[in-house]
Amino acid sequence: MKELFKKYLYSKITQAEFEHLCGFMLDKDNSNILNDIIDAELESSLGKQEGPIASQSKVYQKILQQVMQDQVKNSKRKLRLFSIGLRVAALLVCGLIFSSIWFFLQSNKVTGYVQMQTVSIPYGAKTQISMPDGSTVWLNSGTTMSYSGDFSKKRQVELKGEAFFDVQKGKIPFEVKTGFGTIKVLGTSFNVMAYPESGFATTLVQGSVQIDRETSKQWLIIKPGQQVKLFGDSLFASKVETELFTSWKDGKMIFRREPFPNLMKRLERWYNVKIEYKPEHFKDLWYSGSIENETITEVMEMIGTAAPVQFTFNSKTRIIQVMPRRN
Repeated sequence: MKELFKKYLYSKITQAEFEHLCGFMLDKDNSNILNDIIDAELESSLGKQEGPIASQSKVYQKILQQVMQDQVKNSKRKLRLFSIGLRVAALLVCGLIFSSIWFFLQSNKVTGYVQMQTVSIPYGAKTQISMPDGSTVWLNSGTTMSYSGDFSKKRQVELKGEAFFDVQKGKIPFEVKTGFGTIKVLGTSFNVMAYPESGFATTLVQGSVQIDRETSKQWLIIKPGQQVKLFGDSLFASKVETELFTSWKDGKMIFRREPFPNLMKRLERWYNVKIEYKPEHFKDLWYSGSIENETITEVMEMIGTAAPVQFTFNSKTRIIQVMPRRN
């Protein structure tokens, strides 16, 4: 059960495992076992960090309350969410991947019988949902996606952030609209990054996609293993290693000569922290490696081992200050 609980914290749990865990957590006879698991996780993940830690009893009560609320909400939705425990994880382990999580599904507009739905994922979280046509979408940290509840005439989503799409084949094109352009497909697997502060990139795993840049009247069709990026107002395609841009959906981040500022921004979203540093001190620094189950403290320690940097972390404010290492 301890390993199952850890998979739950890292959003790697399957639907069957999630249902089993919910039943276990809601059984009062298991409260002592759950308390022991909470104690062990708090001690291992927060042992090196600063700031107060919530008491075990308060954490336990919040877990039960949250799980019961989320079970009721989930029973009314068609979303396949294996991560309602994300909010619980925030209460448990401040240094883990998932923290300060909130998730909401709201109806924005109703035209006839068609509902417009919006899913928002904050920093420090990610989740997976099923679309009305059976397509599957993974949403990364800091992402918002809106879509219609009826895909019978038009399959279209609006995306701000990053998502991986596994689109079911169909006669109606599947469109992803972003602030940078529109991606059109019939059936394929691809990743779209469209954070306002990080630029635009579409990476194709299989199938074929067309990217339209409305402002410059430009469009490109790419093949598997290719990526389109936006430079200025123009689209450019290149061959890439797709795993570098899609592994996040499986709970893993891979870096290949990642410039220091890009790395820090990705860590901020992944761990829901604020990282402060002076760019001029790290302009020539890059990093290669991977992150999977490490806490933010462990990640920063690894970076400090590989590069001439040191850091301080205030777990109460979740602010990390990075400085050049003193010789």
